This record gives sequence, C-alpha cells and structure tokens, in this order.
Amino acid sequence: MFILRSIKTAKDRRDSNRIYQFLCRSVQDGQYRFRSSEAISAVTNLHVARIAELCSKHGHIERKEQHRHTWRVSSAESHHAVNRVYDEAANMVETPEQTGQFKDW
Repeated sequence: MFILRSIKTAKDRRDSNRIYQFLCRSVQDGQYRFRSSEAISAVTNLHVARIAELCSKHGHIERKEQHRHTWRVSSAESHHAVNRVYDEAANMVETPEQTGQFKDW
C-alpha cells in the first residue's frame, strides 16, 4: 500500500509541475493570464478532470472565480516566475535587478 501511494504522489507531483510550468510560460509569453483546462490538456496530454484535480490542490495555481475550468499562476508567483534566470548547469543566476534576492542553499 505504501509503495502505491508513493507512486501516485510522484505522478501527481510530476503532472502538477508540468501544468505549473505551462502556466508560467503562458504568463512569460505575455499572451495569457488565464488558461482553460482544455488548453492545458492539449499541451500536457492530461485529462481535463485530472488537470482540475491537480490545479485545485496546487498551492500556486488559482481558479478564475467565474469559470470552473480556467486557471492561472497566483499573482505573486507569476511575477517571480518571469524573473528567474538559469545557467547551463540549471543553477539560478542573479540578474542586476535581483542582486541579493536569491539564497544559496
């Protein structure tokens, strides 16, 4: 039972990250603030019901109040997602505007 729960948790995390990254890219492109479950499904190849389930549980994704299946990255997160810069080794790099904002772990 523990192994099955671990596998489900890993799949949920993987799929949630795919959705979150897609929404962040949509904000960065400047085209969309909100994306429908259908649009997310077309890119991530996940079922609409699974997208709704994962988005409703994700701490940084919020639903548009008037529309049941329309999602966006929360306002504070979308601002930070645009400003992150990575080098070839996938390390976060500081830009002149952000000097001192990142912590070394």
